[in-house]
Amino acid sequence: MSLEPILDIVRGIAMADSMSYWLIGTLTAVAFLLMRAMLPVKGLAYVFAPAIFWGGLTGLYAARELGIVVTSEKTVHTIVMSTAGMIVALFLMMCLVRLADRAMRATKPVTNSAARA
Repeated sequence: MSLEPILDIVRGIAMADSMSYWLIGTLTAVAFLLMRAMLPVKGLAYVFAPAIFWGGLTGLYAARELGIVVTSEKTVHTIVMSTAGMIVALFLMMCLVRLADRAMRATKPVTNSAARA
């Protein structure tokens, strides 16, 4: 099994133009600030930010590969498709955090400290 197809996809995702990088970076910064203000654990914003950035690039890549065109205006198309990718990436990250939380709780012993007292 070769890693060549996976590397081609990653290369295609990373080969966005500079305008796309600036727009997705700005959207990621706004999302980071909102998450930093709203999340109870402030460190999660640092964990989610790279995933959201790569999710935006992946959304743009998927739209290009699947031929999805929302509008003929390139800037608007970039914002819409990268925002959709960011939403999917945020959803996946939230699912992973919940899964990790469940896995950590499964290893804790179940005790009833109120019954012991």
